[in-house]
Amino acid sequence: MIDPVSVFAAACTAYNGVKKAVEFGRELEDVVGQMSSWWGAAAQLRDHEAQVTNPPLFRKLLHSGSVEAQALEALVRRKKLQEQERELRQLIIFRYGIDAYREMLEERRKIIANREALAKRQRAQRKLFLENTLCGIVLLALVYGLYWIVDLIIEHWPEK
Repeated sequence: MIDPVSVFAAACTAYNGVKKAVEFGRELEDVVGQMSSWWGAAAQLRDHEAQVTNPPLFRKLLHSGSVEAQALEALVRRKKLQEQERELRQLIIFRYGIDAYREMLEERRKIIANREALAKRQRAQRKLFLENTLCGIVLLALVYGLYWIVDLIIEHWPEK
């Protein structure tokens, strides 16, 4: 499981790098890597929040700590990321215009949909593999059982 504090720190570092680079006159194209790092870290934090809202049973039982503190930390991180995203949005709109930002959002939706479809296909393939493997094991067990029964019958068959 990811550590939200380190991911948040990585996102803040990437954001600060973008902001300083733009302030010093660097073009937006030069800081795309840092912006990508920020969006990657933000996505990891969103995934972490989704996992925290629906944790596995063992995590529910073993997790100690104040619920209020955890909620406050999550809220502060979420608000800070929203603020940073708003400022990065303004940088993109200032440089390329609102249409470019909308185009980026549409591309983002397509990529997310493709990733979800790929994950769904992989889950279906994994399930099919497991089902086929289980059927194969059951079939082998049945064939072996039938062979054992036939062998037992032949062995104890009365001779004339």
